[in-house]
Amino acid sequence: MSHTNIELLLERIAIALERIAEQLGPPEDIAQASRKLLVSTKETVADTVPSAFSPKAPSSLEQFLNSRSIQIKTLPQEDPSDQVIDSLSLYLGERYDALSGLVGKIKRAMQSGMPLTESLKGRSQQDISSVCQFCTRLHEVAFLEQYQYLRSPTYLIKAKATTLPRAQRFFSGQWLERFLLQKVKAVYAQIASEVIGKLTFEYLINPQIILPNGDDFELDILAAIGSHFYWIEAKSGDYQQHVAKYSKFARLLGLDFDHSFMVLTDVPKNRCDALSSLFSMSVCNLHTFEDKLLSVVRVDTAQQAVSQ
Repeated sequence: MSHTNIELLLERIAIALERIAEQLGPPEDIAQASRKLLVSTKETVADTVPSAFSPKAPSSLEQFLNSRSIQIKTLPQEDPSDQVIDSLSLYLGERYDALSGLVGKIKRAMQSGMPLTESLKGRSQQDISSVCQFCTRLHEVAFLEQYQYLRSPTYLIKAKATTLPRAQRFFSGQWLERFLLQKVKAVYAQIASEVIGKLTFEYLINPQIILPNGDDFELDILAAIGSHFYWIEAKSGDYQQHVAKYSKFARLLGLDFDHSFMVLTDVPKNRCDALSSLFSMSVCNLHTFEDKLLSVVRVDTAQQAVSQ
């Protein structure tokens, strides 16, 4: 319904109220009240309707993609469970070295439907604590149907994975994307605390896009901090077949080595450095990503401040 149509509807309501008031009395008081109601309601509508019916201005990220002839097809909706997923993702990402073996077994158990075991014998007390706490949290949200830890002298975890789609999405890679997004937010918060004035921040996670040639593509994370853009892709499995494709896409976005990231979970720093030297992307692992992004954003914001 347009702004004009709403005003016409309010006029009709007010006229009807006046007619009723004339029959019920006292006529002047009620008629005046109805006129006041019309005026105040029309003022409220004038304040609120334009924003409700005006088209939303495109974000800087949407403008950035459109400038490269890339269209956004769909964006995932926010989910009430995002906070739970983010908490699990942060826990897993920050303790990945201790939890990676268990995560691999959970993923395989989801496919086979078989129970799984994880021996913690010989592990440090810190690792044992990390694994047990993670399993407890997974069990609390039904990502593990069953969980039992047999203490000394056995030091054995027995568990049964769920086949819930939400859990499968989490372990198939969602946790890594959500973990990295939290690191991007942490970098923004750090830089925002260092600069004078307001620093803008936008991000998209898992947008479905349409490339200039009509092909569909899904980005992991695209962020804008200040006037600079950062693209981050995450891989928790085989990455070899993706490196060349991502390097080509970075050129399509017009982003250089410092602003295009590929984050790998099980690759040491020296191999990341070797891959970075071969392709036009910054290849990082979970331990090096935040510091690398922080250094790049810090340089970008310093240059932006000088140019203003």
